[in-house]
Amino acid sequence: MSFNIPSSIALELVPRNLELFIEESRSNLAAYPFIEKINVPEILSVPIKSYEASKALLQAGISVVPHFRLIDRPIDVLKNMVAELVDLGLKELLLIGGDPPKNIEFEPSGVTTVQAIQSIRAAFPALKIYAGLDPYRSSFRKEIDYAMQKLEAGADGFYTQPFFSLTSLDLWLEQLKGVDMWFGLSPVYSEKSRLYWERVNQAVFPVDFNYGLAENRTLARQLLNRIAEAKAKAYFMPITISAKDYLADLFQND
Repeated sequence: MSFNIPSSIALELVPRNLELFIEESRSNLAAYPFIEKINVPEILSVPIKSYEASKALLQAGISVVPHFRLIDRPIDVLKNMVAELVDLGLKELLLIGGDPPKNIEFEPSGVTTVQAIQSIRAAFPALKIYAGLDPYRSSFRKEIDYAMQKLEAGADGFYTQPFFSLTSLDLWLEQLKGVDMWFGLSPVYSEKSRLYWERVNQAVFPVDFNYGLAENRTLARQLLNRIAEAKAKAYFMPITISAKDYLADLFQND
């Protein structure tokens, strides 16, 4: 293979149908043994939440990292969910603040990320707790400071929003040396997809970013190389294409 693979890789899949979700998870893990686990995002528009999907994967013997939106539930409810998943073999999770829905009747839990990390760490000392790292939402200095607060609260490391350039990736690799980092990779094949990342996540793209299949593949391999060199980890977010097609293009197309 013409590029290096990080020592640890995860795959993010959205659970729109539980039976198909488990089948898709199994088939992708079987096809690519270096992918070690499934990330389960918690998405407002998807009825099946991370807890339910992660429970199904654990019962099927599949390693999983559930994402929990802290804005959606009080800490006691979260701890009860985590306890049930830990009993099924859960080893790690991701805690994110979460954006409020466009529902005026929605009542946020009031739980902050730092509070949740401290509470889950105290209740489940053996559990690996990851937090989100967003290189786009605020200034570089503020995000670094926020990351340090999460580590001090007991977080083991971070899952990042996807990176679309080596230059941006290098800045974060430099600042967070020695931290357990999972860097996101996501293909962007159209202007519509790019506008989504820019509008929803304030993502920054290189001025010469190319939507082509070959160019996306080349960038992903360059990012994987750099992540592997830094002894960091990676996870795939194939949002606009099936995971099967994305992985086949990335790893079988030379």
